[in-house]
Amino acid sequence: MAAQKKRKLESSLTTDAPVLSAFAARQKLWGSSAVVVPDKSEKDEPPSQISSSSSTPKQIPRNQVPEDRPSPSPESQPGDTPLTAPLSPKPAAVIQHSTFRPDKNRKNYQQKPDGRVLLKLSDGERLVILGSYGLKVREGELTLSGAVLHSSTTLHWVHALSCHALPVIRAAADTSVEIHPHPGAESLQQLSRLNPAFGKLWHETPSGTPSKATFRIIYTSADWPGRFALQELVSPAEWNKQLAITVKSKLKGATPVVFLCGPKSSGKSTFGRILLNRLVTDQGHSKKPWTSVAVLDIDPGQPEYGPPGVISLNKIAVPNLVAPFCHPVLEPRKEQLRAHAIAAISPAHDAKHYVECVLDLLWHYRTKLGSKCPLIINTPGWIQGTGLDILVELVQKVRPTEVIYMSQDGPGETVDNLKAACGSSTPFNTLPSQTGSLSTRTAAEFRTMQTLSYFHLKWSSISSPTPTWDPTPLTALRPWRVRYRGPDPGFVGIMCYDHQPGLSLLADAINGMILALVKIENRAAFRDLFALDTDMEVDVEGDLLIPSSKAIIYTTEGIPLIQNSQGRTLDPKYSSVLGLVLVRGIDAGRGELQILTPLPGDLIAEAGKDLVLVSGKFDTPSWAYSEDLYLRAFTTKGALSGAATPSRAGGETSESGSDDSEEEQGEEAGILRAEPANVPWVEMLHGNQKRPAGSKVWRVRRDLGRN
Repeated sequence: MAAQKKRKLESSLTTDAPVLSAFAARQKLWGSSAVVVPDKSEKDEPPSQISSSSSTPKQIPRNQVPEDRPSPSPESQPGDTPLTAPLSPKPAAVIQHSTFRPDKNRKNYQQKPDGRVLLKLSDGERLVILGSYGLKVREGELTLSGAVLHSSTTLHWVHALSCHALPVIRAAADTSVEIHPHPGAESLQQLSRLNPAFGKLWHETPSGTPSKATFRIIYTSADWPGRFALQELVSPAEWNKQLAITVKSKLKGATPVVFLCGPKSSGKSTFGRILLNRLVTDQGHSKKPWTSVAVLDIDPGQPEYGPPGVISLNKIAVPNLVAPFCHPVLEPRKEQLRAHAIAAISPAHDAKHYVECVLDLLWHYRTKLGSKCPLIINTPGWIQGTGLDILVELVQKVRPTEVIYMSQDGPGETVDNLKAACGSSTPFNTLPSQTGSLSTRTAAEFRTMQTLSYFHLKWSSISSPTPTWDPTPLTALRPWRVRYRGPDPGFVGIMCYDHQPGLSLLADAINGMILALVKIENRAAFRDLFALDTDMEVDVEGDLLIPSSKAIIYTTEGIPLIQNSQGRTLDPKYSSVLGLVLVRGIDAGRGELQILTPLPGDLIAEAGKDLVLVSGKFDTPSWAYSEDLYLRAFTTKGALSGAATPSRAGGETSESGSDDSEEEQGEEAGILRAEPANVPWVEMLHGNQKRPAGSKVWRVRRDLGRN
């Protein structure tokens, strides 16, 4: 047998030096880094650009203090960072975000008692604000996330949160603006008590507690005490050129139909949002901007204007200056013209049904809007295999005025096939992917935030420019009681896409899960599922009323199940989704489903009883199961220490996938274990209770500081 090999890690430490942990070694390494300050010799980008990254930095040794070091925020006024210690435990890098500075007499900065802030920006000055606020331009002109805002009495509401790149306010001339507190910020911030994904999105005090103010000006990186660096929204020069070309198409009398595609995390949604804002606000060449823009949101995994698993056609008349989970649904019929349930976060489960839904939304755009407003189509990031076939088919049937591929790195097969689908009549353009795309949340966490925000949204505020949320756990809300058995049921039945569970398993399969509430507009929506039935009760127009069909079977609880052994789906031409519901419980004795939904009663009543509950491949709503536990923990300790931010950018991650310390994780786990097991859907397990052998999580520990 060969001798065991040993490998020794080279270390800069001497043998007499004390052994350092991995964390201490990293801190020592960071302490020897240089200070980064902006180079004032370089001019700022022109104010017409959408947004800009920080200026090109220059390196300055740690023992030299730069004379032009930016001053701290007048709100926080942090102490000077020591620069003489050669091994400081904290990095001394300071990044400048805002070029605006209050003068000595505060003539350009006025704080009002009601929380408003009056600012006077000079031409070309930049301003970065973290938090939720309202923006009113009193004089001059500025740009924000692609929107060109002129002086008016309109308040533009913004949610600039740390989980996304912060929009940069750029003054195009000497501008006077008002910054207002956001009335809906408190209710949105309180969602952090229900789920850790909403934690630490706003500005915080150095102690880590949330501030009562809804926004804060970020002058330098020293004003943000978070563990990861803030990112600014950047629009590259190639993006700005393409935006200008699309906006000028109105001068030629053309209505742009822009088809956005590209890999995941390449900037499709970001570019589409900037393009939307530019189209509805730009008044270049003394021409009025478009009064509204249609958005065909067909990415079921990361939708902009709806919950995950739903695609929609929306009519937008105001700039979009908020994150997707800040408007999880739009007002039906007025802003959201039509929507369909894919019942999955990817088109992969049923590509044919996905294309049918997209083409139906496209037909409604052409018949109801036509050439009255431009169309922006945001597609999923699935660009290979079947995903590429879907994109090619959509390009051929949509016939857009231009196709924009958000990557210049291929893959070559995808680009070649899309170019061939465009032919010679449709321009095909490639743009660079977005830079600085590091995110503090994963795609799954963003879907959780979107769905949680949807179910906690107060529907009465949906028509308001500042929607609000109910921070009460779903388990504490009174559910709807929907009769499924008896002479007057509330819906036709339950239809399962993809997997068809047995009758004995249906109740367990839907209990505690998310279903889509679909309105049946015509009997043809069932395709040929009821083709052989002769005892269907229909009205004179052929619409379905109360079925007495052989295609509907009943479980032992009496729940009606529409037989669908062939895996059929509802025809999108004759059906549309109203929204999502969460099955709170099943009362077999009364023959009722207990459901939770933000949909108002009048909207459901207007749809009548021609409703079908669709079960599919929605994400399991595990966030709903733990809301009550997190709220109890918050009430007990005021806040969960370390459990409020699943940060990944700018921080080290442990082998278990979390960058929280063991003390923080153990503290959170101890709080949750101490709660009584009286929460729906949740069972408390202690130790190895009900756990199979080998299920314990093993953690690999590596101390890189050892010799």
